[in-house]
Amino acid sequence: MKTNTLGMLALTLAAGALLAGCGGKPEHGATHSAEAAAALPDTALLATADVATVTKTDLAAGVPVSGNLAPGTRARVTSPLDEVVEAVLVREGQRVSKGQVLARFRMDAVQTAAASAHAQLKSAQADLERQKNLLREGAVSERDVESAEAAYRAAAAADAAASHRFQDASVRAPFAGAVTVRSVQTGDRVGFGDPLFVVADTRELEFEATVPSEFVRLVQPGAAVSLDVTGWDTGAIHGKVARVNATADEATRQVKVYVTVPNPGGRIVGDLFASGSIVTDRATGVLAIPTAAARRKDGDSSGWVIANGKLGKRAVKFGVVDEAHDRIQVLSGLAEGETVVTGPVEGFADGQAVRVTGKDK
Repeated sequence: MKTNTLGMLALTLAAGALLAGCGGKPEHGATHSAEAAAALPDTALLATADVATVTKTDLAAGVPVSGNLAPGTRARVTSPLDEVVEAVLVREGQRVSKGQVLARFRMDAVQTAAASAHAQLKSAQADLERQKNLLREGAVSERDVESAEAAYRAAAAADAAASHRFQDASVRAPFAGAVTVRSVQTGDRVGFGDPLFVVADTRELEFEATVPSEFVRLVQPGAAVSLDVTGWDTGAIHGKVARVNATADEATRQVKVYVTVPNPGGRIVGDLFASGSIVTDRATGVLAIPTAAARRKDGDSSGWVIANGKLGKRAVKFGVVDEAHDRIQVLSGLAEGETVVTGPVEGFADGQAVRVTGKDK
């Protein structure tokens, strides 16, 4: 084993000497180029979803909110009688005017009761007049007249109740709107207070949300609100804070906020989910990028830019943050039309070559 090792060493030394004699030593310039090539990182590959363009837009910073967008006015119409429904005249989704008849009860018993009560009132009134005349003639006592007056008052009350009952035989819409729920069919017998309809006016909506207690000081009645309705491609809708609850929820310490949202023609249906922000600051016609492109670390703010096929890390100063639309204002450091990186940048180097896949050449 020892002999073999010495032999191998001799062969190695001989080969080295032969190479040196034949000019096998690498040139210094070639060595430097190889080292530099090894130090350069590979070309970074980015998808089109990982980049964005610096554009001008309008931004609104504020307190983020989400909640239900309910009809501004809604009423449950209940039965005023214990009676059989003779006719139902509206359907769900149908628009109605104020006072329009929604349903009618069976009228025969109601009409009979009203006629009887009115006849009793006339009889009591005639008896009262007769007792007063007899009192003047000395034929009856004051007590007789008082008794007749009491009977008249009772008959008048019964007549008013019967008249009211007659009017209640037609169920009417309390305001202009649309029928959203119909709980009764023709021929149903319903009791007093049973639900019949729900009528809603969606020409004005009310958005209800909760705000963390630490942000309540920023929210005041009259503050502008921008909302996006889930599943409703109408763009942003706008409203104003109408009321801020005077107390916070004991469990969550959240405070309810109510926002009035105009809805001309009822174009947006009620009870949809919406999210957005209560505006506390605005910036109009400013440069902006997606918030994902804004890099902040240890008090420094920057952005990664793609220019001439290379990556560049640049100091950037940011302003208003529009959380509802995921955009942030650029105060300095970027120009309109420049391309910024929104995806992860770990492992990237300033000056590294970059290629965006899927982008037109």
